Amino acid sequence: MNPKPPSDANGISPVASAVSDHEWLHTLFERYERPLVAYVARLLGDDWDNARDCVQDVFLRLCREPRENVEGYIEAWLFKCCRNRAMDRNRKESLMVVQYASEHVSNAPGNVSHPSESLVSLEEKGKLQHEIGLLSPREQEVLVLRLQQGLSYKQIAEVMELSVSHVGVLIHQAVTNLRKTIPAS
Repeated sequence: MNPKPPSDANGISPVASAVSDHEWLHTLFERYERPLVAYVARLLGDDWDNARDCVQDVFLRLCREPRENVEGYIEAWLFKCCRNRAMDRNRKESLMVVQYASEHVSNAPGNVSHPSESLVSLEEKGKLQHEIGLLSPREQEVLVLRLQQGLSYKQIAEVMELSVSHVGVLIHQAVTNLRKTIPAS
């Protein structure tokens, strides 16, 4: 009888001997590559090719990093390294352009009973995207990390090198600013 090795919140085993490094890296790549590329692409103004390059650079760095140094906080480590890599790339190329869009306004066909309601949903989504684009870059980034990537306040603080309370303040400010500009439905 082999007991199943313990796993962290992301389902990845923290026991180095339980899973080979190669399998561990493969699991991490499969789980995080897409969300990281999407996150970095937004930081780079929807430059998907450079986003893939940044994420690849980070995974190459992860291959060189001792597993025990990052295993307990791998998700935050990956997002932070990707963010730093994107910022480095932007410093070299030009000013950082941040364009975030909310994917939390549903306009799924099953939720619409009439075509005019679908149009309203599209208009509301467009307005929300526009208003999010008017927020400060930091407010935009905390919203994406929290709402789209599902990171905790603590993980966002690690990624952005802020205090947990400052992350909470930024999220509160962003939501307050959105509520002022977007009328309640």
